[in-house]
Amino acid sequence: MRSLTLKLSILFVLVSLVAVLVVALWVGQRVEAEFADYCRQVCPDNCCESHGGAGNHQGRSVTGTLELAYLDAIRTSLWQAAVVAGIAAVGLAVIFSRLITDPVNNLKASAQRIREGDLSQRVAPQTRDEIGELAVAFNSMAEKLEENEKRRRQLLADVVHELRTPLSIIQGNLEAWHDGVVLPSQETIAPVHEEAVLLSRLITDLRDLSLAEAGQLSLRREDVNLSALSMSIVAPYREWASSQGIHLTLELPDSPTPDVYADPVRIGQVLRNLLDNAIRHTPRGGDIEVRVHPEPESFLTVSVKDTGSGISAEDLPHVFEHFFKVDPARERSRSGSGIGLAIVKQLIEAHGGSVSVRSKIGEGSIFSFTLPVTTPPPHVPQ
Repeated sequence: MRSLTLKLSILFVLVSLVAVLVVALWVGQRVEAEFADYCRQVCPDNCCESHGGAGNHQGRSVTGTLELAYLDAIRTSLWQAAVVAGIAAVGLAVIFSRLITDPVNNLKASAQRIREGDLSQRVAPQTRDEIGELAVAFNSMAEKLEENEKRRRQLLADVVHELRTPLSIIQGNLEAWHDGVVLPSQETIAPVHEEAVLLSRLITDLRDLSLAEAGQLSLRREDVNLSALSMSIVAPYREWASSQGIHLTLELPDSPTPDVYADPVRIGQVLRNLLDNAIRHTPRGGDIEVRVHPEPESFLTVSVKDTGSGISAEDLPHVFEHFFKVDPARERSRSGSGIGLAIVKQLIEAHGGSVSVRSKIGEGSIFSFTLPVTTPPPHVPQ
């Protein structure tokens, strides 16, 4: 039997029949026993007539045919009640089993449609019991699958879009050189080299992002002083910021801070990404402040604050997504790969930290990442 409805119906019927039979037999025996006691009390001088003979082991003692008919009527009523109860049990078993199996069948049908590619399937919870909770969990799973599929398709479209531009520029210049329309020179080679560098950076960033999301990115951790690392990263950016008319400052704690156990190359990559974004989105005359400060419960935070245009509240939850554009109508700067913030999030979380952003339109943004101050594992001599 593969039908859950049939199995539950048979189970309900069997349980009901067993209960009815037990009650009928027990009540019948108790009625006969009590009636026999009644006869002995009414006729203490053995005036009761014994029916059934010596071979009747039931030992029924009745007085006349009327009493015997009374007992037979009781037994008949009990068996009739058992039959009626059995029929009712069958009907109720079918009803209650359908109440259980119908939501399960709906879940099964929706799961099959999801398997076929229809991720929009949802199941309306009909009860508040475990099956209702299962329906809620199913809907949550379906929503997550649909969201992941949309993100996958969007990522694929964004990657194609980002690759098309540099490849088109490189291909166009190569064809022009090949046909002799344009002669290779310093001026014509420079943009091709720039696009090739951008293309290489995009491929590298995509590789790092995929490894980080899969939890397979190798980290070479060591004791890292965030203050010293921040100084070494910020120093070369001062000249670039100054050329853009931006004032870049670094604020360090007054007292020494404990080291973090992290990969200095990856943490440097995180800070460079944040500085790149801050400089690109801060207008001339603006300010950028990099600040290192300790947090309670053994954490260190590095924040990059700018006075740029800011990010709207509806865009804030999406800034760490792949290729997300705060302003879709504006083309992304050609100096970035478009997934820098997504890599920032993955790298910091791979270190057991967290990343956050605060921003207001017209006031600028503050990107921060927090790392735990941990003790490296003890060295085991080889």
